[in-house]
Parts: sequence; C-alpha cells; structure tokens
Amino acid sequence: MILKTGEYLCLEGDKASSLYIVKSGLLSGVSNDCGTLHYYGPGSIVGEFSLLENAPREQSLRAVEDSEILIIEQSVLQSTLEQKPGWISSILTFLAARNHIAQENKKRSDLIQALPSLLFVFKSHLQESGSDNIRLSTLCECVAAINGTSVHDVDKLLLSLQDLGVVKIQGEQIQDKVIRAESLQIIPLLYETLRYRALHQKVSPNILSMTDQMVLSTFIKLARESKAPLHDGLYAISTEQLKSEAKKSMHGFTLTMRTLAPLVQKQLLQPSSSYDIHAPLESIDFFYADFDKILDLLELNRIFPLLDKKLV
Repeated sequence: MILKTGEYLCLEGDKASSLYIVKSGLLSGVSNDCGTLHYYGPGSIVGEFSLLENAPREQSLRAVEDSEILIIEQSVLQSTLEQKPGWISSILTFLAARNHIAQENKKRSDLIQALPSLLFVFKSHLQESGSDNIRLSTLCECVAAINGTSVHDVDKLLLSLQDLGVVKIQGEQIQDKVIRAESLQIIPLLYETLRYRALHQKVSPNILSMTDQMVLSTFIKLARESKAPLHDGLYAISTEQLKSEAKKSMHGFTLTMRTLAPLVQKQLLQPSSSYDIHAPLESIDFFYADFDKILDLLELNRIFPLLDKKLV
C-alpha cells in the first residue's frame, strides 16, 4: 500500500484487523490520551499489540512523507501462528498484556512527574503577577517547555486539582480557559511539599501527624469562637480552653507538653512563656498562632493524601 504525505493510515479507536510494517517512508503516531508523538521508519512494526489483544487502535497513524506500507491481515497472522508451537501464541499474548501494563504505568508516572512542574509554573505566575489566575494556554506552554507534558495531561491534572478544591477551571474552549487558584497559599505549599519529598525522599515537615491535625483543628474552632485576633491574624487561646476543648473534640485525649512539642518546634503554636517539655502544661498561660497559616496547613493535609491516591 502506498500512502501519500499527509494521508492517514488509521485513526485512534479504529477496530484493529491488521498490523503494519513500514517498508519505506515515515509515519507519525499520536494518541489523544497522552499527546506524545512517535515516529516509525522503515522496518517498524506498528499495531501488533492492538491486534493480539483484539483492542482498538491506540493511536492515529499518518504519513509524514510518501510511504510504502505492508499490511498483514489478522487472518494471515493467525494462520501463521497456528503453524508454530502453541506456546508462541501464548507468549505473544502475554507480552502484549505486559506491554499494555507498562504503557499504563508510564502514563501514570508521567502524570506524577508533571505535577510539580505545573505547580511551579502556577506558583511563579501567582507571585510575579499578583493575580489569582492563569490562562490554560500559558500554563500548558510553560509546562510543556519544562518536561514536554501534553495539553491532555495538564488538563487531567487540573481536573484532579479542581475535584480537590485547589483550583477552579473557567471557560469551555482550551484557548479561553482560565485556571483560578481557590487559595493563594495552597499552590505554593503543595509545590514545596512535593519538592521536599522528591529531594529528601521523606515526608515533608508540612505534613502533620493525625494528633497535630486534631490539636490545630481544636485551636481553629476556639479561634472562630473568639471575639477578635490579637494582631495581624494571630489568635490567642488559653491553655485551659485548649485542654478542655481537646478533651471533648479528641474523645477524652489529654494535652501535655510533649503532645504540643512538635507544633511548638514548627512554630505553628507559640507559647506565652518559655517552653519546657518536662514542665506541667499549666505553666503556659496561653498559646497563640496565625489563623490563616493553620487553615492552609490543614487544607494541605486534607488534599495531599487524596491527590496521591488520585495519581497513583
């Protein structure tokens, strides 16, 4: 078969009834699912896995230049395999399945690796522009320049972030879409958390233990009931109030100096006097903290495990 430049050999999703061998010329293959462009020159075999798995075509194939294509129909391939030992067909089917799994794992891996780049571009734009939004076309262009991520994958990541309440996607067409940050602090926090984990291969200090989350949630509850902040968004809660509310909301849990030590060390809670882990908690009159900072951290700790689950 002779394929002229620009002509399509098959489209993604077509029923696979044959495999192709490129005798001369050059084909390009692209999938809407990943957006990555592949090239197939003389000697390339294309479509064998779709044929063996009886699955739809995984990509659209188009001639980059005039090309000669050898087409082997499924019936011919099946007849040839029947003349070989039975185990050959089983091995080929097994390899086809393994290839499919490998491709799916690569797609997930590419998606996970693309997330920090997306967050970095968004974070940088927010900081430089002072705005709370970015055009999708700009975001896609910058992320593609960093690691070649397709528009499809960027859109997929943004939908996951929107499901978690991190961003809001506005507009219908790609060229008109605008991505708005629901919180100006969550995007940078999420980026720094992922970056820390990648660099140090351990959990970021931004990720709180369950106990720390419950203590901070108790502080937020009391701060909301308080009349007014001290200054600059700082709220002070008496130690007695904190202990009493923690006992109710944390199912009888008793706060101690040791319990609060990690939060004091991270400067999320500030004691009214010098902190001695061996002293009784009552030696501290009150604790104060930045209301918005705690809210952002609690939101990050809600989002992070859900996002990991969505991508992995």
